[in-house]
Amino acid sequence: MSEFTAKKLKEARVRAGFTQDEAAKLMNLKKTTMSEMEAGKRSISADELAQFSRIYEVDVRELLFLEFTEAGEEKRLAAKYSSFFKLLEKLSDRDIEDVYWVIKRKVEGLL
Repeated sequence: MSEFTAKKLKEARVRAGFTQDEAAKLMNLKKTTMSEMEAGKRSISADELAQFSRIYEVDVRELLFLEFTEAGEEKRLAAKYSSFFKLLEKLSDRDIEDVYWVIKRKVEGLL
């Protein structure tokens, strides 16, 4: 595994607020295995990458590609929520306004 991916894996874990032990338990791995992965001493399968992506709530491309992580925050967010945007496109203008209203109230802590 690349040093880049190992570094990004650790950064994503820390950002998500997990210790190595907690992440290892969620992944059904030993803590030493997690440590080896984050040190770049053990390869990671595609299934494991997908699971890390889900647990840490990051796009798997962020763990793999330098170009993706160098992209602006807007591009990363757009990629992360592209399926949400596709769903919005199918809604009527009134339904979109309702969705925005609910999101705004949720962000304000009113829901």
